[in-house]
Amino acid sequence: SIESVKGEINEVKRSIEKIILANKKIEAGKRQLELADKAQKALDEYSERLIDKKINDLRKSIAQCFNHLIRKDNFVEDVVINPETFEVTLFDKNEIPIQKDELSSGEKQLFAVALLWGLAKSSSKPLPTIVDTPLGRLDSDHRIHLIERYFPNASHQVIVLSTDTEIDQEYYS
Repeated sequence: SIESVKGEINEVKRSIEKIILANKKIEAGKRQLELADKAQKALDEYSERLIDKKINDLRKSIAQCFNHLIRKDNFVEDVVINPETFEVTLFDKNEIPIQKDELSSGEKQLFAVALLWGLAKSSSKPLPTIVDTPLGRLDSDHRIHLIERYFPNASHQVIVLSTDTEIDQEYYS
């Protein structure tokens, strides 16, 4: 009968409308997934750029701090930090890598101090600094550089733990 055909047609129309509505929801979901993927890619790129900038700032700070502490003028021209392993390589004026085993024990200690100082400067946060027996391996020139150049500038708060033979009356003043 015509009435049953009309009923079937209406039922098919409702089914088609449900399918169209479901399809629209699927398309909207796909669009949201595409936008979320684009947003994630943008955040990943931003994160990479921020890491690169921070590493670049850190390498400059380390080179500057090390050259400020060491007695040799502009001993380190550049510092390269591997962004995956964070291995630090020093380079001289001729862009030749400086092997860490070529550094004296005092220079190694000053490099470690410069690394920590560079990290503190790059963080832009006032962090207290505690240094334990800082002068033990240093000769008199390096001691004076550390005392005059590092301690007053290392942080807003510097605590030096030393023996009585390290920081004597002369160095204390």
